[in-house]
Amino acid sequence: MNKLNKTLIAIALGLVTFTSCKKDIPTYEQTSDTREGAWLSVQKAVNGMQSLTIFPQVEERKDIFTVNYGGLGLPADNINVDFTVDQQAFDSVNRVRATLGQPALKPFPAGSYSLDKTSGTIQAGSISSENISLTYNPTKFSLSDQYLLAIKATNSQGYNFRPGASTVLYYAAVIEKAHNKTGWSASVSSDQASEGGGNGIAAALIDNNPGTFWSSTWSPANIPFPHWAEVNFGKELYVTQIGLTRRQNNANGFKTFDVLGTKDGTTWITLLKDQKMVQTELDMQRFPIQPQYLSKIRIVMKDNFNNQLSTHLAEIDAIGY
Repeated sequence: MNKLNKTLIAIALGLVTFTSCKKDIPTYEQTSDTREGAWLSVQKAVNGMQSLTIFPQVEERKDIFTVNYGGLGLPADNINVDFTVDQQAFDSVNRVRATLGQPALKPFPAGSYSLDKTSGTIQAGSISSENISLTYNPTKFSLSDQYLLAIKATNSQGYNFRPGASTVLYYAAVIEKAHNKTGWSASVSSDQASEGGGNGIAAALIDNNPGTFWSSTWSPANIPFPHWAEVNFGKELYVTQIGLTRRQNNANGFKTFDVLGTKDGTTWITLLKDQKMVQTELDMQRFPIQPQYLSKIRIVMKDNFNNQLSTHLAEIDAIGY
């Protein structure tokens, strides 16, 4: 075999080896610069509206998101993504809310947030960008308002975003709700345990069951007004309203009452004075207080709708954040 033939054979074998090695690379690991069938997405945009925590009102909280690449294989070149406020998405959300009769969301207050970078990069051969960090200051937000921030990701290299996967909607608000009663305890000025069926006793006031009730003592003799019921939360809770639910099968409970509260467990202050129950209302009746942290509350009942000496109550709730 002459020298030329040996050289040609060697080149041919090298090409075969190279082609074989290339075929051994799995399709999902091969790189490509094609835009066809390739998509970008921000996962938190796909997941729907993101709720940010603004209570308790500390000075700084963070949330992070990334931009992801989806396609056959991996990108051959860096993919650059820019981030801007999406006013169009903000306005669209509020138009929908208006048609539903809901109040408009406010934009995040000036100076309340920042992005650590206004652009990110999906490196060649990767499927995700670095973390993009949103830093926000809860103390800049009013607890009585609802806010929205829309952050949009864009690309100028010809890559498309999946539908609904380019704009992150950040929602910031606190929603009043009844606090969980786990760990609570109740005490009363008197009771009537002989009512039976879980009724008549202090525990009925915090059992989450409006069908049970506490009753002051009426047998063998009535104990006259005032009556009181006290709830110990077992910890400090931020309270904005007191909820009272009357006995469901008897409307002749107390009418006028005060509410006292304490944060440290020993120093009591008057939260509400001379409030009136609605005799015919079966659902929880809410009584707003000055929002504050409390560890105990006491309901002081002063008189009755039909001048009876005894009274009763189904449930006590503390509403807040």
